[in-house]
Amino acid sequence: MRPAAIALCFIAMCGVSKAQKVKFVAAEKADVVQHAREVPASDEGRVSRIKELFAAAGCTGSHLYEQAVEGGSAPNIVCELNGENDESVIVGAHYDRASSAGRPLDNWSGASLLPELYQCLRSQKRHHNYIFVAFADRGDELAGARFFAGHLTPAALRQTEAMINLDALGLSPTKVWTSHSDKELVQALVVMVYALKLPASQIEMEASGSTDSDPFALRQIPQITIHSLTQHGVQGDITSTFKPNNYYDTYRLLCGYLAYLDLTLKPRPHSE
Repeated sequence: MRPAAIALCFIAMCGVSKAQKVKFVAAEKADVVQHAREVPASDEGRVSRIKELFAAAGCTGSHLYEQAVEGGSAPNIVCELNGENDESVIVGAHYDRASSAGRPLDNWSGASLLPELYQCLRSQKRHHNYIFVAFADRGDELAGARFFAGHLTPAALRQTEAMINLDALGLSPTKVWTSHSDKELVQALVVMVYALKLPASQIEMEASGSTDSDPFALRQIPQITIHSLTQHGVQGDITSTFKPNNYYDTYRLLCGYLAYLDLTLKPRPHSE
């Protein structure tokens, strides 16, 4: 066994005890896949649909709101799941209409999964607050993510422990942009990959340009980007088709991962 494989096995074994305590309630595969496949044609339609999905998942009232994005025609959609502590985890994905006709689901498959992740976590009391954000980006511009990260208050910035970025899901088994992600967040994902016995691998995305985790990294928030692009897909060489089984596996892995982070994330040290 190669040293890297030994290290991954060691990390997984160290996290087994807490991984066994992870609890979440996964939705039915048919529902999760259907929501991803029903892609509104316009950004306005996506705003309405995301809000409908959040409301159906139980996120209503003051916990669900729009954040106007300066200079943009569409808002960020924010859903908050309150926990027992002050610390927060941000889970984000952009919903803008894809510029590439070859991958029409890229900018919807992540955003439409946010309400499903909210629902799978809300079945148990959580220590952390979870903030789910559907970003109103504009093509290659990270307008929504930049605005959200840039307008975090000093208190919110101190209390944000991690940002989980979802991008282009359901095109292959789960991938992680390792070199662009926080080491400890990657290690936690490895633990849940082993615990849930679900496939995942490393594919770097430098060739694809910027991603919504970048504005959070600039504000010193630990972040991770989870996606499903193959190496050919990153380079734009191959048109990928949506794969329901892979998509549902990623959903289940993310449910477990977010619940695991709730048990393991510690407050970050801050300089006064």
